Amino acid sequence: MVLTLRSTRSSPYELCYHRNLQGFIYNLIRRAGYLDLHDKPGCKFFSFSNLIPPSRRIEAGCKKTLIASSPDSEMIASLQDEAKRIAGEEIRIGGMTFRLEKSKTVETNIPDGFGEFTLDSGTPIVIRIPRHRLQEYGITPARDYDYVYWRKEYTPTPFIKQLEENLIKKYNEYSGTETDESPVFEKVRFVKQVAVPLRMERRETTVIGTLWTFHLRALDDRKRDMLRFGLDAGLGEMNSLGFGFMNIAG
Repeated sequence: MVLTLRSTRSSPYELCYHRNLQGFIYNLIRRAGYLDLHDKPGCKFFSFSNLIPPSRRIEAGCKKTLIASSPDSEMIASLQDEAKRIAGEEIRIGGMTFRLEKSKTVETNIPDGFGEFTLDSGTPIVIRIPRHRLQEYGITPARDYDYVYWRKEYTPTPFIKQLEENLIKKYNEYSGTETDESPVFEKVRFVKQVAVPLRMERRETTVIGTLWTFHLRALDDRKRDMLRFGLDAGLGEMNSLGFGFMNIAG
């Protein structure tokens, strides 16, 4: 679902907007009739983009786009209906205010056959490596953490392995299958690492995420279905906070 927003006043761009943007999405979800999703344990099976295009300041009258995705097409259709109902109303995302101008739905299309295509990170991918697997990857943290974020100083192997395991786990939970197919991501290019400020229940923390380009081709039907699910639900962790949102670059 693609939402077109128009700023109603000038304001600073809020770096800790994730929780507020999530709140706006959850409000749409509740009003669309999915009241229990917020309290569902584990993955919520939706993700969303940044405000596009990014800017250091929100100027009055500027246009922003927000994309929300989910493998649950019925939920997206319900969100679209609710977005149409409130079109023209003013919405708040933290201290930023916008008017919802219009909305539309688009399909996630993955090329068939043997044509190459790429995926680009729309928002940072978060991978947390649990303490019991650090030795497996040869990682020695400075302190005895419960987990460590994958960082650029580590080899790509734990990132790819944890990413694929996370995708398979979420796919199996959503589809009710027991597939263990991998690998899906064979050719990847690291772009950069980012530290994202995140405000959670009046507490600020920092999330380490990374941006990537994935080069893919010749996917069989199961892997194509799994990848389509990953694009709709988000890759990696913390998708319902806007992390792991991906774009097909062609």
